[in-house]
Amino acid sequence: MLVFFAPTEHLPATPSAMSSDAAIKTAMTEFNDKEYDAALHDLAPALEANPQNAEALNLKGAILTKKKDYDTALVCYNQALKASPGYFPARYNIGALLALRKQWDAAIDYYRNLLIEETNNELVEYKLLLLLLHQNTDPELQAKLFATDLPTNTPAWYFATAARCYKKGEAAEATKYLEVAKNIYGDKVGIFQEELDESGLNSPQH
Repeated sequence: MLVFFAPTEHLPATPSAMSSDAAIKTAMTEFNDKEYDAALHDLAPALEANPQNAEALNLKGAILTKKKDYDTALVCYNQALKASPGYFPARYNIGALLALRKQWDAAIDYYRNLLIEETNNELVEYKLLLLLLHQNTDPELQAKLFATDLPTNTPAWYFATAARCYKKGEAAEATKYLEVAKNIYGDKVGIFQEELDESGLNSPQH
C-alpha cells in the first residue's frame, strides 16, 4: 500500500492541526510496525478533527486493506479522492485492491490507464510490470517497461530487473539486483519490496 505523511509547511499550525498531524504520524508508525488495530485507534482523532483529510483517509484505507476489509478500504480511498481529487496514493491503492482481490485483468487495465495519466511514474510502471509478469501476459508491453540497460533515479529499475529474473527462475541473480538497490536507496525500497512480495514472483512456489 502506498502511504505517505507530509505535514503542511509554511502555514501557521493551529492546535487542532498539530494534534491531527501527531495522530497521523503515530498511526503511520504503528502501521509500519503492523500494529493495525492500534493504528486505527490512534488515527481516529485526525479524522474527527477533519473528516476530509485525504492523508488520514488514505492511511485508514491502507490499514483496513492490511486487515483485509477491502470494501471499507475502498470507501476510504474514494473519500480521499473526493476530498483531494487526483490524490496519487489513493489512486494507486485503488488499483492495488483490484490485484489483492485477484481481479487481474481489471488491475492491469487500471494501472495501464494510470500510467498514461502519470507518465514516467516509475512506481506505476513497476506495479504494472509485476502484474503482467504474474499473469504471463502482453510480452510486448512487458518489453516496453523499463526498456533501458541503465538504472533510473528510483529503486524501480533494480526491482523490475529482479522481478524479471525471478520470473525466469534466476533467484540468485535477482537477489544481486535487490542487494544493490538496498545499498543505494536504503529505506526508500520499502514500497518496491512490498509490491514484489505481494506479487509472489519471489516465492519459491511461483
